[in-house]
Amino acid sequence: MFRIGICDDVSDARQIIHNLCEEYFKENTIKHEYISFSSGEAVLFYCEGNGNGQIDILFLDVEMSGISGIDLKDTVLRQNKIWRIVFVTNHSESIYHTFSRKTIGFIPKPPLQEKINKMLAITLNELEENVAVIIKGYDGKVIEIRLEDIAYFKASGSYTEIVTYTSSAGSGSYILSTKKIGDLEKEMMPYPIIRVHKSFMVNLANVIDLGEKVTLQNSSMEIPVGRSYKERARMKYLQYGRNRMKKRL
Repeated sequence: MFRIGICDDVSDARQIIHNLCEEYFKENTIKHEYISFSSGEAVLFYCEGNGNGQIDILFLDVEMSGISGIDLKDTVLRQNKIWRIVFVTNHSESIYHTFSRKTIGFIPKPPLQEKINKMLAITLNELEENVAVIIKGYDGKVIEIRLEDIAYFKASGSYTEIVTYTSSAGSGSYILSTKKIGDLEKEMMPYPIIRVHKSFMVNLANVIDLGEKVTLQNSSMEIPVGRSYKERARMKYLQYGRNRMKKRL
């Protein structure tokens, strides 16, 4: 089920986006549902609910009573309940503050059909790219995990811990593989997963910042960057960001 969130403190503005989305789905028969929010606080409350499903795309106003769209973005950046964000606002001066790993676009009010169509198509395409990665656990069981659910890999002797995001709060659950991290590095080459340290690999899809250390979304873990890995890791991080941006233009 493709889940669409609409957050605006004006009910008519929410209805306009809902109607434009429905026009898109007349030509694209995809099962979908809507969740409407009249405030940023309502979105945060939703994100705190363990039983609530992921919102695939959130259409978000910038200026609202209470928490602003910009502040809300900064909060949900480290959470996994909001997957992609599109800002819908007349405040074009705020565009530089809307950029983030989750942000895929900025639409002026009143929103046009072609703009809504583009943002929905980008999100659906990126969902398809969020492929299932096949991993064999220490017990021999084959496990399928979605790419963006992987946080990082940590060497542990002859084993490797593959740390994943849980459905509740942050990373912490992990798969234990009998393979060494060097062997897994070769297997992960088709994916945006890179070595940053002799003991760590990270998933670029979840990296917020990569400098002296790696900061991951929704994780308190600060992963060290080895001196011999630093330059190459930084280049791959920047290239990944550029490639993702090109696809969203």
